[in-house]
Amino acid sequence: MNVIFCRPELTMQVSEDVKLFFNECNAIFEKYIYNFRIIGSYEIIRQVMLEDVDQDDILIFFTSEDGVYDKRMLRLLEKYNNVQCRIWPIAMENMPHCRRPPEPVAQRQSFDVACRKENRNPFNNNIKAIAQIFARKIVAQTLSPLYSDDVLYFISHSRKDGEKIASKLADGLRLLTRERNVYRDVVNVQVGDDAQKDIDEHLRVSDVLIFLQTEHAQYSKYIMKELCYALLNDIPILWIQIDNALYNEMEIRPYEHPILQYSSEEFLDSKRLVEIVDEIEDKCFQLIMNSSGQVYSYVECFMEMSRENKIRLQCDGENALAYQLEYIENVKDQYDLGIRKHYIQCFGRNPKKSDIEKFCTNVKSKEIYNECNKLFLLSTHGKRESKIGDNRIFEENYEDYLANIQNVLGQYSPKREKRIIISGAFPDCDEIYKNSLTEAVIIYARQIIRNGYTLVFGAHPTFQEIIFKIGELYSSDVLYSIEMHMSREYTERYNLDLLRKKCHLVLADSIQEMRQNMICKKKAEMLICLGGKIKEDSSQQGVDIEVGLARRCGIPVALVGTVGGRSSQYAYELLKQRKWKLINPWGSELNESLFYNVNHRLMVERLLSKISK
Repeated sequence: MNVIFCRPELTMQVSEDVKLFFNECNAIFEKYIYNFRIIGSYEIIRQVMLEDVDQDDILIFFTSEDGVYDKRMLRLLEKYNNVQCRIWPIAMENMPHCRRPPEPVAQRQSFDVACRKENRNPFNNNIKAIAQIFARKIVAQTLSPLYSDDVLYFISHSRKDGEKIASKLADGLRLLTRERNVYRDVVNVQVGDDAQKDIDEHLRVSDVLIFLQTEHAQYSKYIMKELCYALLNDIPILWIQIDNALYNEMEIRPYEHPILQYSSEEFLDSKRLVEIVDEIEDKCFQLIMNSSGQVYSYVECFMEMSRENKIRLQCDGENALAYQLEYIENVKDQYDLGIRKHYIQCFGRNPKKSDIEKFCTNVKSKEIYNECNKLFLLSTHGKRESKIGDNRIFEENYEDYLANIQNVLGQYSPKREKRIIISGAFPDCDEIYKNSLTEAVIIYARQIIRNGYTLVFGAHPTFQEIIFKIGELYSSDVLYSIEMHMSREYTERYNLDLLRKKCHLVLADSIQEMRQNMICKKKAEMLICLGGKIKEDSSQQGVDIEVGLARRCGIPVALVGTVGGRSSQYAYELLKQRKWKLINPWGSELNESLFYNVNHRLMVERLLSKISK
């Protein structure tokens, strides 16, 4: 696929607006599009006329103000039209001859710059922003797996002091970009619907979360929940600070500082609102493109496995970032028995319903559908439970897919003979933390087991089956990978024979003995504390007891502060006193990151790097 951009001098008089439009488009094309070229003269057109044209090519040109074109330009348009390429005319002027392209492409719809101007303040005609809108459409055409112009912005705001700003912003985005989808719960949730369910569903499929951080926002458990979900599921966050609102008490911070800052009065000024919307659009596009770039890291993992002859990987030349993946050995995996071939379509963004429908239609028309056992849409946006289209097509995240492939091939991490203890319990606090704690336990447990360590934990009815399932997926020897400690006073609730098949079970006569066995009896590399009950009598707090045992045994302690409970409270006490040395030798940077960073995968990798050598 090639993108050919004709300079405006070939078809029209060039004004300052035309120059600005062309230069802005050119800057974006050069940054994101690999096969991009400019036609700047009729001599170049003569050369292009001798070249082969692909149906997937895109030709972009400016329409003439008076409808008069050079014959060489018309022949170029005819050549591309005959191959049924995508042809994008740009109409800069509000005149009939300019708006209607010439034959043989007269029926092609022009990108009407003049019409776009009508939606903007006449004294603030931002040609640069209009050019960016057009350029993003071309990027969406050429890099569909990475960017879709059909994006959904989810506005996260406090109703107490952010409703009016959210309303102005949503209206501005819809008006000035014309096709932008914006979700705001007050407007979008229908009467009688389950509001929280509707909010959660739209957040799950959103492309950017726009966080309006007003004074009251940092105290909203719902906003914190939305931020937490976005961070854990790789949804880009645009953090906008309003009226210099403080954020020192925010339980979850997307970044160290906000990305944009405005006053609330600026949203009431129609001229300024246009500028704000343009700035937000630009930042959102950058965030999406930066996030979508992760896809290349995962594709490199597949290619590395192919170079090592662990799999066979064949690129689908007709579809970007699509591959056929074949196992070398006759093995089994979790999806089916005897799977040998997969077809994977890699995405750097959140796949849309239209992507899924297009994928199903596309693959079913090819022989590849019958040749492969399973077909996957892969992305970074979290695990999807449902099957897509039929029982052979799945939507899956990269981490789980790669881990399954590695398990299938017997490529488990070597047994490190090192124990890592996790202490986790739901805190007595807002419900937001309970879901966050479960997510954290899953991520920490998965990475510990996948990296060849023994995961040690005290029996907890909520987490047992989750950890056992992780062991099934990511370990070849669950009796080595999972060590569970239990007091005999709770054994009547369980089938001990079944538990012993899922883990190495260690029984004790009391809770106190259980903790001694878990922490002190055998060497451990670290204790990771998540959540935990806060009690009036601090001597009865499980986190404090276990931290005390660990330090007496010389075991470093990691306090995860983003899931609430005693571990968060304890970490905050040490943060204020700057006494991290009391629990570990890792310094303030890592410990403070554990306190506020909800990217649990990043945090566990940093922790493991401390003991991997």
